Formats: sequence, structure tokens, C-alpha cells
Amino acid sequence: MRRIVLLFSFFTLLLASCGTGGQSGNSAETTITGYILEIGERILVNEHIIGAEFETKTDQEIYDEYYYSSIFFNVSSIDKSVVSKLEVGQKVKIVVDGGIAESAPAQAKASKVEIVEE
Repeated sequence: MRRIVLLFSFFTLLLASCGTGGQSGNSAETTITGYILEIGERILVNEHIIGAEFETKTDQEIYDEYYYSSIFFNVSSIDKSVVSKLEVGQKVKIVVDGGIAESAPAQAKASKVEIVEE
């Protein structure tokens, strides 16, 4: 009988430790603040570049140095009036819709784009 109780206790402990660690409540939204390097069907944004580099480096130098550490954002769900105001070299704050795909450069979908005044 003692063996059965020990075995039952062991399996109960084992099952309890294998449970999922689900989170409750709202998850924090991911935001990225950076500078626009390219605009097309998507926008390429880099959060490592410094705004002054747009004045001291050529477009090609910036592109070569920061392309692979940037994120392409799909902006198809963003209001066209906002997207039409975007310019290369502009600082923006982007709210990410979902996750960020790990690639070079990374890829994500934007749920909100806000121009940051400097």
C-alpha cells in the first residue's frame, strides 16, 4: 500500500511540474522606435542608427551598414494618409502586430505608425 501511495505521489508531482506556464492578462505590446531607411510596399526601419548619420553618410553607406539589422514592416493596415507622410530619414514609433519574424532583415506587421517629432 505504501508503494502505491508513493508511486501516486510521484506521478502527481511529475504531472504538476509539466504543466503549461500560461500567462494571464494582456501581454505588453511591442514597440520599435527608429529611422526609416526605405519606403515601398513595406517600410524598412532601423532602431540602431542615429539621426545625424543621415547628414554625414551617403544613402549607400547607411544602407550597407544598417540593412541587415533593420526590420521590414508591412504597413498595409495603416491609414494611407499616415503612410503618405512618411519619408526616408524620419524617426517613427511603430506598434508591432504579432511577432517579429527572424530573418535578415527581420519582418513584422505594423498596427500603428507614429511620426516622432525631433
